[in-house]
Amino acid sequence: MLKRPFAVLAVTVTIFFMTHATSWAEDCPNPPGWLPENLAELLFEHHLWTMGPLPPDPDDPRRLDLCHADLSGMDLSEVDLSDADLSITRIVGTNFTGANMDRVRLDGAYIRDSNFENSRLNRASFLGTEIISSRFAFAHMAHSRFQDARVQGSYFTGSRLEKANFVRTELTETDMQNADLSQSIFIETTLKHIDFTGADLSRTTFVRSGFEQVNFYFADLSRADLGRARLQEVNFKDTLLYLSDLKDIDIGDERRDHIAEFCHNLTRARDWQLSYRPKKFLCGAKVLPGKYSLENP
Repeated sequence: MLKRPFAVLAVTVTIFFMTHATSWAEDCPNPPGWLPENLAELLFEHHLWTMGPLPPDPDDPRRLDLCHADLSGMDLSEVDLSDADLSITRIVGTNFTGANMDRVRLDGAYIRDSNFENSRLNRASFLGTEIISSRFAFAHMAHSRFQDARVQGSYFTGSRLEKANFVRTELTETDMQNADLSQSIFIETTLKHIDFTGADLSRTTFVRSGFEQVNFYFADLSRADLGRARLQEVNFKDTLLYLSDLKDIDIGDERRDHIAEFCHNLTRARDWQLSYRPKKFLCGAKVLPGKYSLENP
């Protein structure tokens, strides 16, 4: 009953992405690798546009359009880039510390060794973006979209990612310690070597996602949905599993010794007895939960 809305959402997102992904390059009027000589002037005009009547006119020529630009090595810290178009840009070794990038479009961009610490990226779009060895610590990224993106070796420590969208994202070797990911969506997402220590993952959806060597130590997974998620070497020590949905999880080989090993891991979590799971994962509890609702109170 809970799974149908998520399936519809996944199909909707897929159609949206397929419709728009091929048009990034076609829609960009700028040549690949360009950089305007009057960038400082354009940034000033863009700032004036953002300070005008709300909501600002997206067709105003003052709106910054740097699609296809090479912004590598630049210092754009504290700069106002809100609502700017930075799609299919090359961003290597760039400093965006403290920048205002709310609603910025970074679709199809290549980002490596760049710093977004303490920046504002609320409702930012990273569709199909590749992010490598970059820092987003303590950034504000609520409602940001990472569909079909690839994130590797990056840091989101303490970042605010409430209601973010990670549908079909590939996340590897990424640090999300103490991040707020509550009510975020991870559908058909690949998560390998991820550290969620202390993260808020309450009411988060992980439907049909794959976990490999993921650390949930002291994370909050209360009311999270792990429907049909594949778990391999996942650490649940001190994880809060209050009313978490584990009913359709896949732990791979279900030999008795493997189930016992999983139960040993599961029972180290907090409130694990109140998680929803099949009878084969009773794990020593006297009864399975049944009188509690998965719906929000």
